[in-house]
Amino acid sequence: MKLYFLLLIVLVTVLSLVDAAPSKGSTKASLKKKQTCAKDCGDNYKPICAGDGSKNLSFGSECVLSNYNCENQKNLKLVSQGECPGGGGVRLS
Repeated sequence: MKLYFLLLIVLVTVLSLVDAAPSKGSTKASLKKKQTCAKDCGDNYKPICAGDGSKNLSFGSECVLSNYNCENQKNLKLVSQGECPGGGGVRLS
């Protein structure tokens, strides 16, 4: 009986450690970067089109673009006001 109880405790401990592990790609460094880059952009929706000369992406505001550039170490620049032509979705946060 004591052996079963001991095995149960070990099993629960192992399962809780597996469940508590960070997801793939969420290292401490990447989580810290997102926390330091993340500015609260609120609900201000003024879509813009930004790009690096090769590909354009739509963002919900210049604030969202700034967060994206910081988190991804990019330097996308404002191309035009409004969403980029051709669809593809708008990054809102």
